[in-house]
Amino acid sequence: MTIEAYFIDGQTSKRRACLVTLQANAISIVYYDDSLQKLSSTWRVDAILRQDLRTSSNYIKYGDFPHQVLEFNSEQDLSRIIEYYPEALFHQSAYNKFSTFGWKGMVSALVGVIMVAVFFFFYGVPFIADSFARSIPKEYETYIGNNFRQTYLQYQTIDTLRSEQIQQFYNQMNLESDYDISVVVVDSKIINAFALPGGYIVVFSGLLEMLEEEDELAGLLAHEASHINERHSLRLISKDLAMYVLFASLTGDVGGFSSILIENSNLVSSLSYSRNFEKEADLEGFDLLVNSEINPKGMISLFAKFQSINSKMEQELAKKMGMDSTDLDESSDTAKAWFVRFIENVPEILSTHPIPENRIRYLEEEMSQLDPTLTFRENDSLKLYFDKLLKTSKVSVDSSHLGFD
Repeated sequence: MTIEAYFIDGQTSKRRACLVTLQANAISIVYYDDSLQKLSSTWRVDAILRQDLRTSSNYIKYGDFPHQVLEFNSEQDLSRIIEYYPEALFHQSAYNKFSTFGWKGMVSALVGVIMVAVFFFFYGVPFIADSFARSIPKEYETYIGNNFRQTYLQYQTIDTLRSEQIQQFYNQMNLESDYDISVVVVDSKIINAFALPGGYIVVFSGLLEMLEEEDELAGLLAHEASHINERHSLRLISKDLAMYVLFASLTGDVGGFSSILIENSNLVSSLSYSRNFEKEADLEGFDLLVNSEINPKGMISLFAKFQSINSKMEQELAKKMGMDSTDLDESSDTAKAWFVRFIENVPEILSTHPIPENRIRYLEEEMSQLDPTLTFRENDSLKLYFDKLLKTSKVSVDSSHLGFD
């Protein structure tokens, strides 16, 4: 097969008319120089440079720079060469392969790229961030946590007396930990507690007011200590920062619309992540209590209180919606009945904490697997410091912020 084309020898930029002959494994090129002397060049097909045919629709290149070039009169001439050498590498770029599948192939490729991007967002970024957080030295983690603690507490009222009492209570628990854990009480009616990186626990006095037994406080502190032991706070912070950096790098703008995307995407992708951490902290906290010979039933009792408060909140919310106690038992397809079913069946995946009923269930399963002969010691020191906490002045409780992180 022969094709008319133009040849550039790589020594000059002059285009010379030539005749291209296609052979089994080579392309023969015959052309004339300025003195009309007949010259020839032979290209090995396996040495023709691979290139994207979107940007080289009518030419191919050969050899080292400056390359020799064959320029064809039409795309059809180049297509004839490709058809003659279907297995040749010079036209096997990723785009060229996809283009052979037509628009369906391109759509399939685009969908594949989107799926990979989504997978990377929900799994790749958290995995990388989690691995990074686990590798941070404990000294630096403590430094980070202390800065967070100081920044947060400067806007809060610290209950100094209760902070001393709860720290003494925690010290008497003798929980296993590589951290020197510090506990502080914030004077607030909010029912909450949370852990910070490096060994810092913050408890709101509103949560202390609902406790009735020392085992319940022990369950709370064991849960928070488990968050610290597993570096949950640091790992979540690392993930959020990774998401922030990812969006900033993709959009080139950390304000405006991209900030909204960052905020909402972190919410959606971190719910399951945080909920898994909560369950892990529950189960590890359970084990910490057992190993310290403290009855873990207090943790179950604590969640039972949360469950009771949740029920009261549902009743109050129902009243605000114009419902009475009989409406809560409706089974008809009315708007009110739908609202009740919605409250009762909020998916666990939409909560940053496992539903109290579920926490009680899996902790009771853990209790059932304990050695029946296992006994827990009476800890007079824990009871002493807990009684001191109870005697300290109480505040009104706000159940609108329920739970602990």
